[in-house]
Amino acid sequence: MRKPLPSPTLFLLILTLFGLGFARPVLAAAGENGEWPAIERQLAKDRVVPGSALESLIYQNQDFELLHPAERNDKIPVPAWLRVMWRKSHPELTYSPADPTGGYPRVLHEIHEWMRAHQDLLPGLVELDLAPPEERTTVGANVRVSGLQNAPRSESDVRINFFNQNQIIAASNNIGGSGRQGQYFSANGGTTWGQTTLPLAPGDAFHSDPTVDWRSDGTAWATTIGINAAGSTLKLRSYRSANGGASWTLDGTFSGNQTSADKQMVWIDHSNTSAFKNSIYACWHNGQPGFFNRRPAAGGWGAPLQVSGAESTGTSIGCDVKTNKSGHVFVFWPTTGNRRLIVRKSTTGGASFGGAVVVRTLFDSFDIGIPAMANRRALIYTSGGAYQNGATNNVYLAWTDLSGNAGCTSAGNEPGNNAASSCKTRIWFSRSTNGGTTWSAAVRINNQAGLNDQFNQALAVDETTGRLAIIYYDTVGDATRRKTNLYYQTSTNGGSTWSAPVKVTTAQTNETIAGADLGNQYGDYNSLSGWAGKFIPSWTDRRNGAREEIWVTKISEP
Repeated sequence: MRKPLPSPTLFLLILTLFGLGFARPVLAAAGENGEWPAIERQLAKDRVVPGSALESLIYQNQDFELLHPAERNDKIPVPAWLRVMWRKSHPELTYSPADPTGGYPRVLHEIHEWMRAHQDLLPGLVELDLAPPEERTTVGANVRVSGLQNAPRSESDVRINFFNQNQIIAASNNIGGSGRQGQYFSANGGTTWGQTTLPLAPGDAFHSDPTVDWRSDGTAWATTIGINAAGSTLKLRSYRSANGGASWTLDGTFSGNQTSADKQMVWIDHSNTSAFKNSIYACWHNGQPGFFNRRPAAGGWGAPLQVSGAESTGTSIGCDVKTNKSGHVFVFWPTTGNRRLIVRKSTTGGASFGGAVVVRTLFDSFDIGIPAMANRRALIYTSGGAYQNGATNNVYLAWTDLSGNAGCTSAGNEPGNNAASSCKTRIWFSRSTNGGTTWSAAVRINNQAGLNDQFNQALAVDETTGRLAIIYYDTVGDATRRKTNLYYQTSTNGGSTWSAPVKVTTAQTNETIAGADLGNQYGDYNSLSGWAGKFIPSWTDRRNGAREEIWVTKISEP
């Protein structure tokens, strides 16, 4: 006797289920044996909307056999599906358990955040441009330059126009908003600020990692990582503004044909006595090697030049670039493998470089888990400077590392979420008094006795006086080591001694509680600019439980 055919409704349901079974890969093996999270857990953790493009992307990247077994237990806060996507897009980049980056660009943090905020994987609606208000909005001496935003803004850069101190520009990430890099501009020395965003280059869906600077003709410059909607292509874009930062035009792509360029920093030669005045310099890493490029005052960007070599093992992430009065270029970077701080010098405007000099061997590598930044982890990066005047030919470097006290000299000792840990982070400093050839022993510029952590430092040199200044977050005064304030110190003798720390912020921030941007927290860096006795720091905070915003203050020195 023949079995009856299923009803039309049941038949359609069978077809639908059958089709879904072929549209999505089989996940039982990875999810049920405990090695990798089940698909349901992945979707729930990222609060993925059913039927969204993000859900489809996650289903398409469950090929966990592409990942190294050691990735199940590493400290990189990037979900397994996003790692698979990156490996598919970049098979030339391999995972190494010895490299704490795992071969993944740091910007995958921002890619993950953008995808969760834009689950259709389309560019967001652009924010409205705002002219500076007539009256500034301040909290004490603090000024919120990013304006009141509905989405977090973090990780900032700021620069005074050395040729017109009334003009200041700043920039930040804007991952959860439109994704376009937030740009901020002031024409009255930082009293009031306008807000705008960078346009997207063809093929880009959002931006990350802001930097800004000025040329002597009043042209403002900004750079960013241009990222496609799939998060698989990273290109370094430069933009320029002819109206003080109120609007921006795409200038070019200075990473050449590279597609995994990450963590760039930019500096312009401002010296009137330099043969390379107004040259724009950039450093970054692509995969593991570190790279450099330049845009002379007359002409466009050249081809990327690899600056790291056999002296660097692991990934050369966290670079900085600065110049001195003679136009000498200094490129700094840390290495994640042999834990070195490296500097190379160019006396030819970046056309060629001298040999690599090791400044210091680090205690930890790449990033450090501390209670205030246990999710994202505090990045170890370089913040450099240079000052030349008469017989003075100094080069400076500051960075974050473990304190070096007993029980705090390796990655295995980092405090993580343990506020009672005797291990802590400190801001370190070293200088060269012979143009970068040899370097002093490293010192901690503020080594308090208590259990507190310092991180996200920024160093600046006032080229008119030689004064050094530095800012950093510090959890001092909070027994939980989670609440931060921004502190400032200065030196008038080339870093031989430092002033007592001064608290810059008028309110604390806690990036570990509900409502905070827990995936991104403070971002990777803050910024500081100084000229003619005035210093302007920029930083991220979410005081009073508000969204993460970008703040500045004016610090005047005699």
